[in-house]
Amino acid sequence: MHRTVIQDREVSQDIASARKKFRMVDEAIQAIEWTLSRNPDLGIHRSSEYWLYNQQGFKVHQIPEIVVLYSFTDDEVTFHAIVFRAAG
Repeated sequence: MHRTVIQDREVSQDIASARKKFRMVDEAIQAIEWTLSRNPDLGIHRSSEYWLYNQQGFKVHQIPEIVVLYSFTDDEVTFHAIVFRAAG
């Protein structure tokens, strides 16, 4: 089973900004969405509602490290915040 992924407005805006700075942002986001829609408990449980997921970047290809704050139900995964960092 996979869940529908929803992005808060700020997350969508942050992704749009990251596209100007990093390569392959859309592909990296698709990978996170695919992973968390199927296995949302892969992240680190931070509170009763929120989880953190960190996806490693690739410096050589200028693909950023991405950290997502999210929550999930049986039907949906919601991205509440996202941070992009240059891969080290």
